[in-house]
Amino acid sequence: MISSDIVGGVNLFEPSWDAEIEADGAVLRATRLARHAGADRLAANLYELEPAAVVSPLHFHHRNEELLFVLSGTPSLRRSDTDIRRLSPGEIVAFPAGPDGAHEILNESDHPARVLICATNDLPEVAEQTDADRLAVITHEGLRLLPREPVIQAQ
Repeated sequence: MISSDIVGGVNLFEPSWDAEIEADGAVLRATRLARHAGADRLAANLYELEPAAVVSPLHFHHRNEELLFVLSGTPSLRRSDTDIRRLSPGEIVAFPAGPDGAHEILNESDHPARVLICATNDLPEVAEQTDADRLAVITHEGLRLLPREPVIQAQ
């Protein structure tokens, strides 16, 4: 039996986009599916990348892990300057918390691509954007970008 308390109206294949961002002539669309479905402790974000679009700069999370599902197109996964590979529809890639989970999703093809990124949603969270040399502090209130300072070792 399906509960009538479940929030509905969300469709993976016919989304209502929360944001459409244009940067350097490339368009990225995004919607927070899990939030719209009523989830609190999970994140599931759908992205549509036009050619040359990027989901986010190369980064890794300190607390949360992510799982990427390629729904359509052939986006690229960049883990470092020397580790870039093209993904195919149906591929699933996990990104653990910590530097080993560093990733950037970009569309180097001539056709749109769609990806679904599901994650744990333990907040507050800090993600290091390694190329941009900044920190993304994520709270229930939103996102704050800060310059990344050198690590001071505990004595």
